[in-house]
Amino acid sequence: MAEVAQIVDQEIISKRRHINLPKALLKPVLYYLNKLVWWPVGSADELEQESLDQVIDKSAKTFKDLGIEPAEISELTYHYLQDYRSNSYYDLPPSTEREKKDEKKYLHVIDDQ
Repeated sequence: MAEVAQIVDQEIISKRRHINLPKALLKPVLYYLNKLVWWPVGSADELEQESLDQVIDKSAKTFKDLGIEPAEISELTYHYLQDYRSNSYYDLPPSTEREKKDEKKYLHVIDDQ
């Protein structure tokens, strides 16, 4: 989940806040938040599913066995997350803002005197 959140932050060109709470404290918070607000915030079942370690069976079929060519998730996120960008970055292609951030690391000297 942390890796997905990092990819989303890079794509929407924004840093979202994340507070990491223990499961025992987060369960009652989610319960009361769901009672107070009209949109679903999360549930105890979702919290349980997120905290389980996923163990992959060695005999399970892989993408290759099923004839599926996996794609890199970072190549697919631009169109899904474009609506969540601020309006100043909405029309920029995916790499433009990252290139601008990298440019700020260097001092550019213009020699036309």
